[in-house]
Amino acid sequence: MQNLLEDLTSGDPTRIWSGAGAVLRSWDIAQLGDLAAHLAEIREATTGIPLGGALHPNSAHLNDALARLEHVRDQRGCLCALYPSSQFNNPGQEAERGHVQVLETRLADGHYVDFYTCACLHCGARYRVIEREYHYTWWGWSRL
Repeated sequence: MQNLLEDLTSGDPTRIWSGAGAVLRSWDIAQLGDLAAHLAEIREATTGIPLGGALHPNSAHLNDALARLEHVRDQRGCLCALYPSSQFNNPGQEAERGHVQVLETRLADGHYVDFYTCACLHCGARYRVIEREYHYTWWGWSRL
């Protein structure tokens, strides 16, 4: 946890972005809770740091990571509840990581993913996940 806190408070855009990604991939509630105790310090250290991003600002990843820490700090329940708040939760990757099961993949025109039906393997919540593409692929999660 210390290395992750050091990354997030380093002032180095690459380390901050990397640390935010580690927070977003983690389902270790104890580790996230320890890190959440430093939210004020993390916010202060990251305010005004340009994180770049061409088509989508990399600061969105940091904002999602901070929201994840708030969710854990406030004991708002399963982390899957955060899926609808971000466009970057790929259901295939979440399945590979052991967090969801993809129950159905519905194709449009027989070629393109229209939506997935997923179930959280931690709490059982079910989601309909649309997949769309513009300059990058994104996913929209809605709880069923």
